[in-house]
Amino acid sequence: MNLNNKQTTQVQSHMRTFRTVLFAMLAGLQLHTGASVQAEIILRNINVTLNAANLDMYALDLDSNGSTDFTFNASFIPDPQLAVGSDFIDFPFASNNGVVIDSFTGTGSPNASRLSIGNLVSDAQLYSLASFDQGNLFFTAAGSPPTGNFANQTGYVGLRFDRPGGVSYGFAEVTVNDINAAVNPLGLTIGTVGFNNTLGAPAQISSIPEPTSFVLVVASVLTTLSFRRKRKV
Repeated sequence: MNLNNKQTTQVQSHMRTFRTVLFAMLAGLQLHTGASVQAEIILRNINVTLNAANLDMYALDLDSNGSTDFTFNASFIPDPQLAVGSDFIDFPFASNNGVVIDSFTGTGSPNASRLSIGNLVSDAQLYSLASFDQGNLFFTAAGSPPTGNFANQTGYVGLRFDRPGGVSYGFAEVTVNDINAAVNPLGLTIGTVGFNNTLGAPAQISSIPEPTSFVLVVASVLTTLSFRRKRKV
């Protein structure tokens, strides 16, 4: 079949459009397979909820190398006189692992800082020490320490952890139910986690896009490419 110059140009344009959309879809699929790479940030969804009444624990292997980096603990222990409960992050002793904490709490009973998307986790921040292994997400007791930053809140906790050859910086999305919640009081949910695969490099907090967001991005790309093709024809 012989094609004239205009038809040849149109076929080539369609092929370029197809390749562009295909690459966009493959990139989107990579985002939703549970692990993805954005620049040097490795992301995956955990989506685990801990029941505080059962004293649930979750061992987080942030870099998926078979070694636990952090253990999340959720506990709700009612007392006749005062409510005592806690959610905290426990990490291995004798390591560089730590949690970004509020500077004013010191290291005795450190409250984990509640970070947001776009914040950087780096060596410039204050970390709880291995000798004081808890980074409290929620804690209430007789007077001290104050209620943690994640009480009835969703946010990100900044993490520093050992890897072969050095340390890496990462984060975990965390939600803690209110202590008076009707269902699963002090329940702890872990969502997206991520870390910078480059040793010592800051990790910028980001999230995995929802499937609907990806569909909108693909639709936008298709619309733009279609408009440009019509202008050229």
